[in-house]
Amino acid sequence: MKPDDSSLTPGEYAAIHRAATDLLNKASAWDRLPTPVPDLLSAAKLRVAPMSAFDPRSLLRHAREFGERAAKLVKSAIDKVMGIFDVHDDLIHIDTTVNESKQNFLKLHEAGHKHIPHQTGLFRWIQDCDKSLSPEASDQFEREANIFATVVLFQDRRFAEMAADSSFGIKVPLALSKKFGASAYASMREYVRRSERACAVIVLNPADICPVLGMRSELRRVELSPLFQGHFGDLKLPEYIDRLSPLALFIPLGGKRMSRPGTLPLEDKNGDVVEFVAEGFGTPFNTFILIHAKAGLKRSILMPSFVSKPSRTQAARFAK
Repeated sequence: MKPDDSSLTPGEYAAIHRAATDLLNKASAWDRLPTPVPDLLSAAKLRVAPMSAFDPRSLLRHAREFGERAAKLVKSAIDKVMGIFDVHDDLIHIDTTVNESKQNFLKLHEAGHKHIPHQTGLFRWIQDCDKSLSPEASDQFEREANIFATVVLFQDRRFAEMAADSSFGIKVPLALSKKFGASAYASMREYVRRSERACAVIVLNPADICPVLGMRSELRRVELSPLFQGHFGDLKLPEYIDRLSPLALFIPLGGKRMSRPGTLPLEDKNGDVVEFVAEGFGTPFNTFILIHAKAGLKRSILMPSFVSKPSRTQAARFAK
């Protein structure tokens, strides 16, 4: 499973939230759907470079001239880097080979590097001094930019407020994704993060065929709502979901995009069995299995699930 790409402490989240809502205010973007990304970039004083400035296919062609090993290294880098922020020219380079909804998120992610105050100043200093960020700082900056993009794209709680007006189900975030100009992936995660229900979305890579087990699908990520986390803790799943798994029933196959809803029993922290409703949706890139408790569970004080409690080390560092 991919590591968490959007976990911040409450203090860190508050700072990123301020920067994100500040940009929404500057662009007068509230309640404008789809979220007006060009106006937001203009308010951030950023321009998007033409496709020729960031062409992964061209990079890969040149790399093959130096052998397959070089090509593999470049392909690995391309898979990880889809956007670049040029701090001196206020220019962002985006991989335009991905679909438009993904580009929207990438543009706002790079805008985060510009608009988050402590990031833009440090980036300028690093570029002037020909230095680089440590891996730990780089990871932190990327997570901050992901949260920034999420808050801006979904207009803070606007997405969640609109979702709350409909009965809970997998079709709700899919419909809202089109209204906000977001990908199904980002919308499914936002739907669960902001939900007041005990729910989770399991994200799988497209299914392939295993000679021994038949169909199997690799686990990519699990997103939990705060209430789910409180009652059930982490949802521990194997690296691959195969035909023997109860979740296999909810993976759409044979050209279908959606699976039939069904029930899925889960044990809570006390060992009590709670019945969940599960339903699946598939795209060429991912399969999503959304689960939610059939019966209402006691609510607690809620915050977005990408806000984590500080560890002892973090708490000590922030106390200094």
